[in-house]
Amino acid sequence: MEKENGMYIKLKIIFACFLFISVQACNKQDKMSRNENTKFSYSVTVSAPEDYPVEVHEGWLMDDQKKFICSMPKAGTEGGGWEYDGSKAGQGGSRIPYHLNLTYVAYAEKKFYTVDADLPVDKILEEFKKGFDVQGRKKVDGENPVVHDTYDTFTVGAAPGGVIVIWLSGNHNRVEICRLQAKEVFVDRNDFYDNAHERTQEGFFDKMFEIQLPDAAQEEIKEKGIPFGLWDNYRQRFKYRFVLQPYDDKDVILTNDIRFYNGEQRFYLRPNELAKGEYHLAAIPFSTYPMFTKYNTEILFDDKEMLSVFKELQSKHPNKPMDIIIIPTFMYTDFKLSVKCEDEIIPLTKYKVKGVWGG
Repeated sequence: MEKENGMYIKLKIIFACFLFISVQACNKQDKMSRNENTKFSYSVTVSAPEDYPVEVHEGWLMDDQKKFICSMPKAGTEGGGWEYDGSKAGQGGSRIPYHLNLTYVAYAEKKFYTVDADLPVDKILEEFKKGFDVQGRKKVDGENPVVHDTYDTFTVGAAPGGVIVIWLSGNHNRVEICRLQAKEVFVDRNDFYDNAHERTQEGFFDKMFEIQLPDAAQEEIKEKGIPFGLWDNYRQRFKYRFVLQPYDDKDVILTNDIRFYNGEQRFYLRPNELAKGEYHLAAIPFSTYPMFTKYNTEILFDDKEMLSVFKELQSKHPNKPMDIIIIPTFMYTDFKLSVKCEDEIIPLTKYKVKGVWGG
């Protein structure tokens, strides 16, 4: 009996050791797997709407262990547009950022702002993993096949009123991650600017307002003020699609590169994807670059017109999807656009056709 008990105890010990080793191996494998799936290299940029320039004072990104990833790029004044990434200045990382700290000056408002906030890491990781399809650089049988890729830029956009929007972008694709709120903060101009010329704080702001803003923007702000809230309006989403109505029924949209006023961008590469005619929930379009069978064009939209038309149609036809109809003239010398919802059509008048190519 004692031998049997001893043998039983030995077997239990051996089994426990085996179980412990197995669990450790699984944990190690799982950890390796997680590490492989949570490292995505990216650059960090800061951007701002056109005519509302900002400049970084200081800031950084941290990971889940509160370890420093990188500084926010100090690349001078940024204000190239809400739809574009700012200048790359050698800052970036590969660990998923969990926390953002950024202090910057908004020259149009004559204020410093700061934002110190956690980031939606699950959303960031999800979008990195999801990625997008893009045309490959290596040709196969004379063509560039569609390949899968992911984002390579982490952009922090700063709009008037302390509006902060985070995007991931890369190769004709850009997705919004979150919206944060910065608050006004005092930063001595001598701590920010090395050559303040002994100006007062107010004198510094007044001079930089004149230097950094175009004359037309200065006059617009002096006369009408800053349109606070506009960039949150841009984030409103509607369900719509682009529809081609050609005079030749054989023509189709092969690809479509669309930028949106909320800063996002989507490149629809596959004709069969577009042929499905699916509606997508998106902000109002900033531009569309459709490629047809023989021709391609670029069309810019007016933000006020698109918001007005979309909201009018949605008030009359709640929750119904809309079509942006593109009608080419003969030989594609021009295009007529309108928005349709159910049986109602509103012509667009303020868009601009930048050009028509091909033939």
